[in-house]
Amino acid sequence: MPIQESYKRESLSRVERLGKVFEEILKLAIEEVDPEDLEFGINLDITSQEAEELWRDCVEENNYMEVVYTEITEHHDGAYLKATFRNATDNFWEERYVSVRSSGRVELGHAFFLLFEGKSARIERVGEARYRAFVKAQ
Repeated sequence: MPIQESYKRESLSRVERLGKVFEEILKLAIEEVDPEDLEFGINLDITSQEAEELWRDCVEENNYMEVVYTEITEHHDGAYLKATFRNATDNFWEERYVSVRSSGRVELGHAFFLLFEGKSARIERVGEARYRAFVKAQ
């Protein structure tokens, strides 16, 4: 059954809103950083209550995502399925990583990516309203 276009647009608008929040936070955080350090990339710890609510809506509880990668492999303990789902706009995208083991164990991971002012960033949630970002000049 096809996805309604309005459902898809709403999902992508969430990605856009969260991306703009993180973009503003990162711009402020790297103002004083030496551009040479950005060539190799830097890690930043971010705290944002505003991003927390958007993260849940946009990344963790978002039901619309496109499948971009699947792989089935055999390990010593059985089959293993890996899949990556993505929601993307021009400069912002979020990914959900799902791994299913033959034992039935399911592992989920999430990441948010953004491009801004010649830099790229990968952000992961590490706790309540706490995030870790890796920012690098492109």
